[in-house]
Amino acid sequence: MRQESPKWPYAFCGGDNPYICPVPLQATLSKKICFAQDRNGQHVAIKRLDVLADTDESRINRFLYEHKDEAAEICILPVIDILEYAEYCFAVMPRWGDHPMYSGVDSIGEALPYIHCLLKDIKTDNTPVNHFGAHHHSRNNGKRRRLRSSGRLTYALFDFDLALIIPTSSSTQRRLPAWRSFEIVTIESPYDTSQGELDYDPFIFEMGCLGIMLCQEFQHCTPSVPFLAPFLDRLITDKLDERLTSSKALSFFEKMYMELTPVQLAAPFPPFPEVYIPWQPDKYDRWHELSETFVAKWGHFRAPLPSVYTKFLRRICLTLWGKRCVWVIRPSMRLTVQIGNQILCI
Repeated sequence: MRQESPKWPYAFCGGDNPYICPVPLQATLSKKICFAQDRNGQHVAIKRLDVLADTDESRINRFLYEHKDEAAEICILPVIDILEYAEYCFAVMPRWGDHPMYSGVDSIGEALPYIHCLLKDIKTDNTPVNHFGAHHHSRNNGKRRRLRSSGRLTYALFDFDLALIIPTSSSTQRRLPAWRSFEIVTIESPYDTSQGELDYDPFIFEMGCLGIMLCQEFQHCTPSVPFLAPFLDRLITDKLDERLTSSKALSFFEKMYMELTPVQLAAPFPPFPEVYIPWQPDKYDRWHELSETFVAKWGHFRAPLPSVYTKFLRRICLTLWGKRCVWVIRPSMRLTVQIGNQILCI
């Protein structure tokens, strides 16, 4: 019989309504992932990696397998085994559930731990939760709601298909060609490469992606949790040198979270808007219901609106010819700036 409180890293399961879900623990079809149980009856997920090749994805999964104990400390779903068969390689992970915000979030205090985990892959599909049931009925799973209310629901990160191992010794070495920023098509991306840039910093870009995702999930909560306004704006700002790094974002969030009162944490979680709310600061104001005192204190964190020049560049770079023109001009402008800096240093 399965334990009521499974040992990490395994998840709670069940809780589906048998009248609307006749197939227990029903899973969705996937080309790369299947589900099984090990000899101890624990539910696992088996993911097919690339053929036995020295890819970043395979190296990352092997690293997680070798350091599975440390993975828990940084909210990453561990790889518990690596299977090799013929020319293929498979990563075995504990089976967790998807749609982490389903089955109801009753209070602000239940929602904020999800943000805390994400600060430690960017889209919600990469954020499993330690409970699973039938895939198509997780929205109405009462067991998940009870686990969340009792504080036993946790989140993690997984899926490193597009992950890269990048040197961090210098900002120049870690820059990537701009075309790589368009590989992620399942979520909205920041405008870091929308002005015809030749390259970009993937760490800064990733924090922008995280900010957009958090805006889509939580920006309607700023009247209840005011610190989310400066926090989110500093994640999606176009001033890249002011965008929060992962460590600074985590530190800021933890500091502000500790200042929340029990009354604020127990406040009802606001219902999601019925219509889509854009994340761009020129299309939605996250500060409009906040007090003048708060805005005066934190207003310098507010994301600036794009300038006319920036809008012009984005507009012409929507066309192939416009982007090519900017690509031709940018190298000469960069060279001119470098020469000017050298002259000033003489």
